[in-house]
Amino acid sequence: MGRGISRRGVLGGLMGLGGAVPAFRLAAAAPAQTRAGTPPGATGIPADPQRVIAIDSRISLECALALDLPLIGYSHSRARPWVPVPASVPFLAAPPDLEQILALKPDLILCPDTAPASDWWPLTRLAAIAPVLPSNHRLTWQENLASLGQWLGREALAEKTIAAHAAVIASIRARHGAAIAKNLVAAIWFDPIKRRTMVSTAGTGYGQVMPAQVLAELGGHGIDAARLGPYGEVALEALGDVLGPADAMLLQDFGNGALEALTREALWQRLPAVRAGRVEIVKGNCTFGACYTAAYLATAYDALYARATA
Repeated sequence: MGRGISRRGVLGGLMGLGGAVPAFRLAAAAPAQTRAGTPPGATGIPADPQRVIAIDSRISLECALALDLPLIGYSHSRARPWVPVPASVPFLAAPPDLEQILALKPDLILCPDTAPASDWWPLTRLAAIAPVLPSNHRLTWQENLASLGQWLGREALAEKTIAAHAAVIASIRARHGAAIAKNLVAAIWFDPIKRRTMVSTAGTGYGQVMPAQVLAELGGHGIDAARLGPYGEVALEALGDVLGPADAMLLQDFGNGALEALTREALWQRLPAVRAGRVEIVKGNCTFGACYTAAYLATAYDALYARATA
């Protein structure tokens, strides 16, 4: 820190500025380079970052791992079991604690641009601590990874990850092409408190949810968002009308008792796909993510289409 400047004093000043970004950087950075095409405010990106923080445990963390960035922490929620985050990388406060992040002295931060002035994704305020590279929940995980790879000079790693996933998708399409073309699929999870089903499909307010992305990669057919609430909601009394036409369903089990609650619902038990045994249960919350979640979902869809042809 500069002479006479304390962490707490700087952070207090940031809050007083309403999130405005000072002209200086607070963290010591590695030798920097400016890359053409980087987002506004993301200049001074280290040529070889050594202390990277991923604010979002889904897309930010997964992209950081795919690009082999040296992580010193991540936020939002605990990493999913299928994401290979080293045990040495700590889970930080959530929502992000700016003082904690400042104390870790990152030289690069990855953060979604979902709500840059919010508590959960405070991209604007983080930019005063270290250079920040964004991801966009309206883009596919491939687009976000490719952009980060380009900005960081790690295009080869991004391309390798994207190509490996494309090969997996191609193999599933080769095995289940007829079933993929024929079957309407609903990717869902259940909210036991509100007693409503949430459909992860393209076109809702959540943007590019992962089940919809992978289904689209496979060439599959999902539930039309026009039949759902703004964020994919289906009221329990509408379950038959909306999910009745589905030939098969991918059901996320968050491990919070929601699966058991759903199976007790009579309207759920009456659905044709349920009665035919065409429901594949996928453990964990895989609504959002990037390459590792895409791979996890690809395996689940492979199993679902196998059920559909059994």
